[in-house]
Amino acid sequence: MGFFGDLFKKAEPTNVTVKGSGETFVVPVGMNLMKAAINAKIAWPHSCKVGSCGSCRTVIVSGDGYYPSSPCDPTTLIKPEEAEKGMVIACQWYPKGGDMEVEVAIGTEGDKRGMI
Repeated sequence: MGFFGDLFKKAEPTNVTVKGSGETFVVPVGMNLMKAAINAKIAWPHSCKVGSCGSCRTVIVSGDGYYPSSPCDPTTLIKPEEAEKGMVIACQWYPKGGDMEVEVAIGTEGDKRGMI
């Protein structure tokens, strides 16, 4: 497609499948992974919703995304070996479109490792 084709490519929503449960939901362009899941009535583990507790951690099995620039670094809640396996903080992570598969403990409280 070439440089300009990619540069002007229209952003598209992300179709997400939860590994294990088979639940699916769509992440609109500009929305983080966890918010879209909760909006779709998926029982995503969460607590603070601002990237400081770590309870919304999930593994990205397939697909791509990013953390927007921010004064806080949500990756401090993830161990290096977890990051290597694709783990992200879902309330701060934005998919880049297309299809995605995630692995997350649906319906649990989550590990609040960032809480004191």
